[in-house]
Amino acid sequence: MSDHLSSLRAIQDPVIDLTDLYFFPVPDVPGRLAVVLNLFPGAQPGAAFSDAVLYRIRLAPADIGPDAVVRARGEDAVSFDVTFTDIEADTGDQSGALGYGGDRAVAFRTGEKGAVRESAVSIFAGLRRDPFFMDVKSEIRTRATRRLAFTAPGVDAVAGQNVLSIVLELDSDAVLGTGRSALWAATGESLSRGTPAARFERIGRPEAKNVLLSVNGNDTVNATVDLRDLYNLDDPFDVPPESAAAYRARLDANLAMFDQLDDAIAWPFTDGQHHPLTETLLHDHLVLDVAKPFGEHGYLDVERGALTGRGHETCGGRWLNDDVIDILYSVIVGGWNGRPVRDGVDAAVIPASRAFPYLAAANPAPPALEVGAILEPSD
Repeated sequence: MSDHLSSLRAIQDPVIDLTDLYFFPVPDVPGRLAVVLNLFPGAQPGAAFSDAVLYRIRLAPADIGPDAVVRARGEDAVSFDVTFTDIEADTGDQSGALGYGGDRAVAFRTGEKGAVRESAVSIFAGLRRDPFFMDVKSEIRTRATRRLAFTAPGVDAVAGQNVLSIVLELDSDAVLGTGRSALWAATGESLSRGTPAARFERIGRPEAKNVLLSVNGNDTVNATVDLRDLYNLDDPFDVPPESAAAYRARLDANLAMFDQLDDAIAWPFTDGQHHPLTETLLHDHLVLDVAKPFGEHGYLDVERGALTGRGHETCGGRWLNDDVIDILYSVIVGGWNGRPVRDGVDAAVIPASRAFPYLAAANPAPPALEVGAILEPSD
């Protein structure tokens, strides 16, 4: 389920559980970018950010290498660090601080009334409706049976749920610098506050952990090892080679399984060793072309353009209403131009808007998140 419940630690402590990351140009405002980092799946009214956690968004310039893989220049990344105080007993709100650019700081409060709108950076933090949508049980059943198990319509496991959301808007030239790069990579992290900081979770593309790196019984190198907690410990822009080797083996094995779900091969291992998508997916970040205008359907377009040699037509990144599950499954099962695969859930119950802070207002009476029912669907 995107990055919801993506590790044992995350399930035990939802305030560190990053659920989704979004990165897109602000609609109709040239030169302005937006990043959304969501966390705490199934958050109920009264849920709060932790005062012991640092929530970090990093944006780094990126390049397309000679192997057609988009890589971030992590050493040149700009970090946006967000921290919170404890809940105030009289208001139920929290104070927050955003630090970026080495010495720049913005103070804010949770909720719409506490949001700050400034020319360089705007920030909102608070409880909102979860914009993600997906038929989770059918996706899990697909991997368990090795057959496409989606139905039309599907059942949205996230319908009515809330998350805690951190929304940033920034002036690209003022914050990132003029002329540095057209391509930028985005990642999100939750870390312990203090020195040294321990990384709890990291997030880039949706379903990197819950689908692509899951223990599906295909990986003979790490047959029974859940790699997701190890994956979360890594710096997303500087993954150790020994860890990358384990993830590479898992991706090769799982991607080969997905390719066979329609009884056809769209992705032959051209070098005899690795799946053509493995190296791209190892570099787990959203990729946005900041020189192109806002578009509602750009997910994986930059990666597609690089790997096909045809260039990308949209800004890429990820918009809040983009149907990333359909895009992901269509690509890994049928290739870039194969028959579309649909999970039967095409939109959230209440889609996000094109105006800051984008996410719909929180559901005042959300259903309880049934973790067991999602992770272990019945036949």
